[in-house]
Amino acid sequence: MPTKSERAKVEVKESSTIDMRCFNITLTVPVNDFQLTDLLRQRGVINGLDSELKQAVRQATENYLRSAETLISGLSSKASAKKSRSNSNPNDKSSEAAQSSKLVTSREL
Repeated sequence: MPTKSERAKVEVKESSTIDMRCFNITLTVPVNDFQLTDLLRQRGVINGLDSELKQAVRQATENYLRSAETLISGLSSKASAKKSRSNSNPNDKSSEAAQSSKLVTSREL
């Protein structure tokens, strides 16, 4: 027999306008699964599910957006590390030429 959370169905529909993205999230759960929690909420023992859902959606959105920023940051740091390695490569002819011109310039002064 599935647990209460396994019986919950979540559906997400996404739509966008020019400047706004909208997510309609539908949670469908059998009424019987909420009997105990509804009684506890009515007596003020626990908070309603709506505040928990709002917090979960905010946290999921924050994690999603942060994951993209982390990925881009990782890619840019790899690119700059690769670039600095190529600049310090002793077999690199352009690096040798740059070093030679620095020596010539410093000798001329």
